Amino acid sequence: MNRPLIYYIALLIVVNIWLSWDSDDTPHHSPDERAAYERQWWASFRSLEFPANSTYLQLPAKVRTAVDRLMGPSLQPRTEGEATTGTDGDISSVFHGSWVAEHHDDDTETSQPEQRSRPANGALGRLAMQLEGVESTVSGTQLVYGNVQLLARGFTERLSMRGMYWSETDTAVLYGVRQMHAQAPVGAVRAMPSNQTFTQAKTAYAQRLAGRLAEYPMPTDAVQACEYQLFVRFSSAELALPLNAARRPSGLLAQTIMYSDGCSVSVATPRGQPLAGISASAYQQRASHYLRLVFAAMLAEVLLLVGQMRHAPTHAGMSKISPYTLAMQIVLACCIFVAHVSGGMAPTGDAQLAFTGASFVVFTLAMMFAVYYMMSVWHVQHPAHAEAAADSYRGMLSTYVPFYASIAAGALIVHLYTETMHVLAGLLMALLLAASYSYWVPQIWRNARRGTTRGLRKDYILGTTALYLLFPLYAFACPQSLTFNRPSPFVWALVVYSLAQVAVLALQDLLGPRFFVPVSMLPEVYNYHPLLPPDDDESRVGAEASDDEGSDSEGEGSTNSDLDQDHDLEQSADGADQDGADQDEPARRRGNRECAICIQHVDVSPTAASSLFGRAPYMVTPCHHVYHTECLTRWMEMKLECPVCRAPLPPI
Repeated sequence: MNRPLIYYIALLIVVNIWLSWDSDDTPHHSPDERAAYERQWWASFRSLEFPANSTYLQLPAKVRTAVDRLMGPSLQPRTEGEATTGTDGDISSVFHGSWVAEHHDDDTETSQPEQRSRPANGALGRLAMQLEGVESTVSGTQLVYGNVQLLARGFTERLSMRGMYWSETDTAVLYGVRQMHAQAPVGAVRAMPSNQTFTQAKTAYAQRLAGRLAEYPMPTDAVQACEYQLFVRFSSAELALPLNAARRPSGLLAQTIMYSDGCSVSVATPRGQPLAGISASAYQQRASHYLRLVFAAMLAEVLLLVGQMRHAPTHAGMSKISPYTLAMQIVLACCIFVAHVSGGMAPTGDAQLAFTGASFVVFTLAMMFAVYYMMSVWHVQHPAHAEAAADSYRGMLSTYVPFYASIAAGALIVHLYTETMHVLAGLLMALLLAASYSYWVPQIWRNARRGTTRGLRKDYILGTTALYLLFPLYAFACPQSLTFNRPSPFVWALVVYSLAQVAVLALQDLLGPRFFVPVSMLPEVYNYHPLLPPDDDESRVGAEASDDEGSDSEGEGSTNSDLDQDHDLEQSADGADQDGADQDEPARRRGNRECAICIQHVDVSPTAASSLFGRAPYMVTPCHHVYHTECLTRWMEMKLECPVCRAPLPPI
């Protein structure tokens, strides 16, 4: 394993650890301190009463009116004609959607709410909610555990939830804290909107927490942040299915209102835009299918890379490939990997850890081949830099740091965008996507600048383009994706842009690598397909070149201009008249028209040379030897030297 590959794997490991880092700095308490706290907690919990300890009744008038409209007064059962879900419904589900924030500083007596992080007034953002139902001893209810993530420009919040769900009315009341602690179940009980629901929640949690309170940290050990009451109303016939029954991946809808008394802010789903979701079992199935899709895509990418490496294993073949194209593909793959492990395309909840680990293994194995091949191509084209990197620490830094810095910068931009939605992060993300999906541009430019083509296999070009478009298409065009994103026209612009690059590469093979660029703007390259004089003159060219290949040094230094080639032809013709008197003219013609590679006839007539796309069936080297185009092309994929005289040949 070479040094660049080791560096790349180490970088991916560091990125993965950084994104999944969760430091445990909770202070440890002595058994006596913990026992004393639990006795105090139980005494306080048993003394809870409605309405004296209800936080629901303390909601601002505007918020309480909205909650009553959403939930129904005191969680009354549905009116006649509304669908019911039955008492065995399962709330375990995943939701995604949008929210809008509103401040209530004038409606509360909370002092200095700005000291804690809260969304701006009128802010719009994304919400991801994962709920898990736990059996309760109270008939028709479930205890609810879950997580809520709020994202907006300049604001990020993750909440751990505790609450209760009523299957008869499809409603739930929860309490969310940034870091779970023992007062969260108390907050859930106090958030209940009626005496009946208050008593039910108190009874259910008293039985649930008996012997389990030690699992909850003390409130003084938790991070102090805004704590929210969450009110949810669901609507879907899927909840009517029995618990643990097989479920269809049909849609769920949810309307939510969240309120934080400590921060005087409410967060609610916009009217007419409910959260969209599916059951937890269907979501897990969807995540499993997508993970298989990722694995198949990366396996296909590995197979395409291996085929490309076999197609151009020599220095001549690798000299046609742009290392910057391969480097940009690696940066793009790393950004896609970060999106999978940072939450942008990763599943919500319990499946995230397994998905992150599997994604890390899959992307690492796939990119190992890409980094190895990219470094091999780069070393072939820049041997001096490769030797400097191997000999000195400074040379290594100048060689590898720009590449790995690009990977780290791309990963940071993706992480910031998926975690903060900041305006600057969005702008950088747009620039990153535009630059990353321009990975064929360096190859197009190298083809035009050097006048070469066919460095990359067609299946590699088409397959790589399709695979890298798979991920944005899944995220922004697939209605059944893990991200629940709305279809975006931007993704189709990305598809058109990528296919346009593929079309240019195909036209370079068909019309020539410089068909779209004025020749005056590019350096001159040797023309292997000149229009030759009549057969007699061309015969004498080949005969003289064959007789004097060891002594004619002027031929190797000939230029590509028509005047120089005509001068060489005249010199060769004169030499043939003087030195070839003893040779049979038909034999000379036969020798001229034989390809030294396949020993077959070469048609050099003007009719053969006039091709629609400018590629004659013959090629003439600077040392005046004639070959079939296909024969010499395949030869030059292995060696850039003349098969007859071993003179160096310019690349095709």
